[in-house]
Amino acid sequence: MVISMEHTAFEIARIIGARALQLAMGAPMLIKRPDTIYNPTEIARQELGAGVLPMTVKRPMPQKIEAE
Repeated sequence: MVISMEHTAFEIARIIGARALQLAMGAPMLIKRPDTIYNPTEIARQELGAGVLPMTVKRPMPQKIEAE
């Protein structure tokens, strides 16, 4: 899997975990499943690596504090 430079390790873990839960609950797969993989986490990891997940990450912008 290629780790994206635009996401932190925590964001990647959150995306994979959320997608694995969706797959475990019966969501359709976005890639063709290899014959040897049945683990939702591994499937979610492959979907992320393929770039087919329609998930975005919202980061809060730092608030600027002005000195008085």
